[in-house]
Amino acid sequence: MPIMTNTQDLAAGMRLHQPVHSGSQLLLPAHKVLNSADVDFLKMRCPGRTVCVEDPILDELVTFEDDSHDREVAVTAQKKLISLMGGVQAQYAPRVATKRPDCRGIHEAVEGVLRYLHANPGMATTLLQPSEKDDYLAAHAAHVFYLSLLLGDAVRMRVTQARTNAQPHHTRNREELNLTPLALAALLMDIGMLPFKDIFTQAKPLTIEQCEMVRDHPIASASAAPPDTPEVTKLIVETHHENYDGSGYPYGLKGDEIHIFTRILRIADAYAAATSKHVYKEACTPVRALWEMTWGMFAQFYDPVLLKVFSTLVQPFPIGGVVKLNSGRYGVVVRHGPQSPFLPEVVIAFDEDGKRLPKADLHGPFKLYQHPTLSIVSFDGEDLADIYEGDTTIKDVTPEEFTTLYESMFTGCATTAARS
Repeated sequence: MPIMTNTQDLAAGMRLHQPVHSGSQLLLPAHKVLNSADVDFLKMRCPGRTVCVEDPILDELVTFEDDSHDREVAVTAQKKLISLMGGVQAQYAPRVATKRPDCRGIHEAVEGVLRYLHANPGMATTLLQPSEKDDYLAAHAAHVFYLSLLLGDAVRMRVTQARTNAQPHHTRNREELNLTPLALAALLMDIGMLPFKDIFTQAKPLTIEQCEMVRDHPIASASAAPPDTPEVTKLIVETHHENYDGSGYPYGLKGDEIHIFTRILRIADAYAAATSKHVYKEACTPVRALWEMTWGMFAQFYDPVLLKVFSTLVQPFPIGGVVKLNSGRYGVVVRHGPQSPFLPEVVIAFDEDGKRLPKADLHGPFKLYQHPTLSIVSFDGEDLADIYEGDTTIKDVTPEEFTTLYESMFTGCATTAARS
């Protein structure tokens, strides 16, 4: 049974359950028994980070969900995507600005990453934070690409299945299910910020002028896209900051006026940005970010049907995470929540003082949604009590909502008119 622990609490003799990365760089491999030099290295290189170590006692008693495949996919995808985005950015460098890049090479690279993700499906249980060596815009695009394609593929599969059930003998052109325009948009959405990308490394808040430059970047990015970029991709790039309630920019589009790929990209972009650290802003934890998008003050910005699908992919409590319960004791996450990402399956393994319970006193594993009197009050030092004051169950997509997804996916929408 893996246990998530702070690097400051590591000791020689502990065995890593999962590898430790800094961005896409491997620091220490999985299953390594730590020596004193390893412990000192991790404390210096990753202060305050949580890492996953093995727990032989719980291993004897509990079968935990293995998310190693998802983590491996995330690591490999991030390496591919940061490299790909770096290549895209290089084509816009001043020394080659006189020759505008074409979309063909980017398209071929995107197809390669798409094939890899399709062959290695998984949940977005891990969003790797960029290392200090990673370019922020490249790393952010990698995160957004990864999340967009996971969400886009999940929506495509659900819509296709619902449509097949409704019309089992009807087939439709494969091109209509093509996610490449979405993938290209994820890579190109921020190229309009390349001329002033240094603002992401400045150690102070943005000025009013810089905020205006950032606000203008959707149109600038669409204008800077290669001439042979598909029109639908340019549309997605230009509108990727439109909000579902009409409060976004640059056109104030609302609801179904916004292309479904734009709505997907909006969710992925917001979640990746919220959970990434800037020099002038601390990262929001995955738990808090997902809750604010689903139930909090920002929920009206996003398509509620797509958010339901997204919440089945993003699991903010990692396997082995230690959560404090309102009973005062501590539980360890053994499986992701089937009814809600906020309600994982746990085993109570530590007392109120954080000391290991005797084997006879271990309770569980059990699903939190089956125990309404129990809730999580904190995780990784963050107070989460307010999250559980209301209902945190995510209802599944209804047949009527499937119809909405179907219509959005297959019949298009009115956003083209906004750009004319």
